[in-house]
Amino acid sequence: MIYDLILNRNNNPLAIIRIVDVTIMPMNEVPEDFAAAEGEGDRSYRYWKEEHTRFFSEAFKTNGLIFSEDIKLVCEKFELIHVKKTD
Repeated sequence: MIYDLILNRNNNPLAIIRIVDVTIMPMNEVPEDFAAAEGEGDRSYRYWKEEHTRFFSEAFKTNGLIFSEDIKLVCEKFELIHVKKTD
């Protein structure tokens, strides 16, 4: 089993997850159910695609690269094991 520690922007621990599946696939082949499971925005595939296209386009441009929708993504499915209680 593989576990991961999730940190906030200040490198403080927030949660522990257990990785249950990892798939590498082109961005333009990510299935709708995976995009919805990410839980962002309105959970639609359209939102997921628009936000990821924006993010990767900016990151690629910053690094002098050209974005393409067939870039390979590492898609992880995980279970939440523990969440740090807020003070």
